[in-house]
Amino acid sequence: MTDWYRRLIHATCLILSMIAASAPIVASDAAMVEVVASERPAAWAVPLVKPGLPNIHRLTDKLYRGAQPTAAGMKQLEAMGIKTVLSFRAFHDDDEELAGTGLASERISFKTWHPERHEVVRFLEIVTDPAKQPVFVHCLHGADRTGMMCAIYRITQQGWPKDEAVREMVEGGYGFHSVWTNLIAFVRELDTEALKRAQPAATAAEAVGAAGAAEP
Repeated sequence: MTDWYRRLIHATCLILSMIAASAPIVASDAAMVEVVASERPAAWAVPLVKPGLPNIHRLTDKLYRGAQPTAAGMKQLEAMGIKTVLSFRAFHDDDEELAGTGLASERISFKTWHPERHEVVRFLEIVTDPAKQPVFVHCLHGADRTGMMCAIYRITQQGWPKDEAVREMVEGGYGFHSVWTNLIAFVRELDTEALKRAQPAATAAEAVGAAGAAEP
């Protein structure tokens, strides 16, 4: 096989991977279909409609998630009482969008193809710090990196089983992209018990809210 042919195959595979990554998971059966509002478990994040804040959901009164906010969206977050905006984007900062607001900014340069444990530890430090709450977390789409971190929050701070946290991550209507199976594997393989021991216990209110996660 010539070098030219190898390069052609490599380029073709790369293009196909990029196309796959651009399409959210589409279900072929009822088990994987996006859950409609009437069937959505009460413990899952609540979808909101706010200007400049695509894909925004409320996990708890202390933690919100979404896609990349616009400048108007940042002002909306401030009006909602959010104190801290945490970005998982590796190649973009929020400086321009945050200009003119009093929001605190945090950033974890999280590469979707290679999550690391220290990034999870830092995420938990930020979102469980009362001085920084409420916190809004986002990546570009609010689907994959954000979904993985929020699943880990569910497990370590609210006591959710991994299967239930992954189900919300994938089926919760956030637009999870099927190419990122490595993020699901990362959640399943992560030593969440060690993370739990290193973090403060979930509040009573969070524990009560999490109790319904396993209910149909």
